Amino acid sequence: MKTYPLIDEKKGDRPFAFEIENAYVGTGTIARLLAEVDGVTDVRARKLFRGSSEIHVEFKYLNHDYIVWEPYGDNSRYWIGPKNPEESAGDIGNVENAFKSYRPPFYREVIGDILTLRLFKHPNHKNG
Repeated sequence: MKTYPLIDEKKGDRPFAFEIENAYVGTGTIARLLAEVDGVTDVRARKLFRGSSEIHVEFKYLNHDYIVWEPYGDNSRYWIGPKNPEESAGDIGNVENAFKSYRPPFYREVIGDILTLRLFKHPNHKNG
């Protein structure tokens, strides 16, 4: 899965958060992937129709609060990073790697490619 790292240039060149396209993965799969990452604990997916419609998953990474956030509740990407950027654990590379290595089921990948118009890109293009 392609990820989009977000770097705080004041704190170095390592990502503190990243984004993923939500067409390729649901919140249940996100919660499962997070639960498999070393250093991640207390993974809680939002219950349907409860809580903020923008925050889909909450978890702790190295004892810091992190979220999976969908800005405005209808964005094409999920933002995965610290709940409070000033209190981040720093490099989120271990979490990002879990998503980079995730391959959605065939049907989800086809639907995602259609929704993101990736089907129409050059066949030699690497998606990440």
